[in-house]
Amino acid sequence: MTATPMLTDDALLRMMKSDDAEAFTFIYRRYWEPLFITAVKALRGKQEAEDIVQEVFLSLWNRRQEINIESSLAAYLQTSVRYKVIHYIEKNITRRDYLALLIDATVNSLPPTADQQLRLKEVQETIRDAVAKMPPKMREVYHLSRHVHLTHREIAEKLGISTETVKKHIQHALHLIKTALDYNTGTAAVLIFYLLV
Repeated sequence: MTATPMLTDDALLRMMKSDDAEAFTFIYRRYWEPLFITAVKALRGKQEAEDIVQEVFLSLWNRRQEINIESSLAAYLQTSVRYKVIHYIEKNITRRDYLALLIDATVNSLPPTADQQLRLKEVQETIRDAVAKMPPKMREVYHLSRHVHLTHREIAEKLGISTETVKKHIQHALHLIKTALDYNTGTAAVLIFYLLV
């Protein structure tokens, strides 16, 4: 097959269902960039965005014979990327300050609706409550790490404890925050979706 821009998505999908790898390649080339832009906008990391887009296309190919797309292919792929991004951020919400990025991006993007402002406030309150309930030493270590931006070694020297103890405090603090946010998963998802539209 010699794929040309004149081939419709429906035609390419039909050909792909018949195991036409060239049709799949043409779909990949047509949609990779816009999907990557969607993913990188939310994740702020090119490698993570590339991985998610690759997963979406791998799933498309693996499910080519059973897949039934009722909307447009473009909409289907964008939705797939968005859900994978949401899942990735929810799974890694306490890593690489994804939550801080999420909140910052929400605050600095287009003015959020009243509902979005309420959900953002709920997430911030959930984190504040989780931090407030931490044992004093853990709370201090978390503050020095996340807000003062000290290294583990600097915190250990400042507080007179080992770097291993600092590491354990931060791991436990992040676990407590993640647990608290698990009850607010819908809130985080809505905020992430807001960033992706």
